[in-house]
Amino acid sequence: MPTDPSAVFAALANHVLEQVPDLARRIVRQIVAQEPRYQAAGAVPMEILTESVENNVRQILESLAGVPRTPEEELAVARTTGRRRAQQGVPLESVLRAYRLATELVLNALLAEVRGRPYTELAESLEVTTAVMKVMDRHSEAVVNGYRQTEAELQRRDAQRQQATFDALMEGRGGDPQLAVEALATLGLPPSGPYVMVVATFDIAAQHTFSAARDALAAYSYAAAWRIRGDREIGLVALGHSSVPRLMTVLSRNPPGRIGISDPFGAMHELPEAYRSAELALGTVSPDVNEVVWIAERLPEALVISSPSLAGRLTRRALGPVLDLPEEERELLLRTLAVWYQSDRSAARAARVLYCHRNTILNRLRRIEHLCGRSLEDHRFLLASYLGLLTLQLLPAAQPGSGTAQRPR
Repeated sequence: MPTDPSAVFAALANHVLEQVPDLARRIVRQIVAQEPRYQAAGAVPMEILTESVENNVRQILESLAGVPRTPEEELAVARTTGRRRAQQGVPLESVLRAYRLATELVLNALLAEVRGRPYTELAESLEVTTAVMKVMDRHSEAVVNGYRQTEAELQRRDAQRQQATFDALMEGRGGDPQLAVEALATLGLPPSGPYVMVVATFDIAAQHTFSAARDALAAYSYAAAWRIRGDREIGLVALGHSSVPRLMTVLSRNPPGRIGISDPFGAMHELPEAYRSAELALGTVSPDVNEVVWIAERLPEALVISSPSLAGRLTRRALGPVLDLPEEERELLLRTLAVWYQSDRSAARAARVLYCHRNTILNRLRRIEHLCGRSLEDHRFLLASYLGLLTLQLLPAAQPGSGTAQRPR
């Protein structure tokens, strides 16, 4: 036998190359016996697996035999194997275990050619083992690279498909029962509700943006699908056995900004309206406040922002004379009126909040009634004034001085 190591490897590898078909069949039997994921749901048909193993073994042995190839040519089969297994859904750990099985059998076949030689040539066994492991390491790394690249491509495609599916539901196409069933399956959501829509502000300028809303729901095992549009992160959330108040509690533990939640709904054709109500709920939160709100608890505010022009006219008609006062007096009266409403229209409670006498509150309220020519005992004026305060709070354009006045709190 030649003593030059490269010549030794070439001679051994060329001899084993003649055994490739039989060797490949033995490797396939081992893989099927020890890696059931290869055969789960017919992931890799037997003829495809056999052909792949034969190609890989041949490529490895030809590398050991010193067949001249560029690195790209040498590892092409391994990369292709990694890509195909990713496409077939075989876990990477199963692929690598299959490669280790193949390594053992290829190595055993090569060592069988060494056995029985004189004692002075036994060191060749270690050299063969080292050479095989080096080649297999290169090929295994190529398998991993091919697998990871394809896995990333598949994830991008899945993400694109999910986004397209989400958009179709947002556009109102969930009225088609078949499409709705397929959409929910694509989004990884249960086939029946209740569901809610969640809309959260999203900082698109941040270099490292983490979705606290998404992370919080995932941490509590809520099934949800998400879509980013502009500075909004939109979620379709399956409530399961939970409730909206419970969902709000989870999201409120570390609110990432403003979050609006729709009422629960059961069918995908209701999704567009639920999305609009979640957006309305979000719009009722001041931009400088981190808060989670549910549309059911913000209906008056939602009514105001859903028709800004009409809300502005109502505010001007109800509180116009107060708005025309000099800033200091105007803000004092508006603040008093707001606190009076917040205190269940109790002058005594309002006085405690504002640190003044009850009669001072009553005098300020009478001043408002005198200016506006209406009584706060009149339910229509009472309602209009309250909506007017909400308008001043939520719609800066409706405030005196083009939004420069302080919002009544």
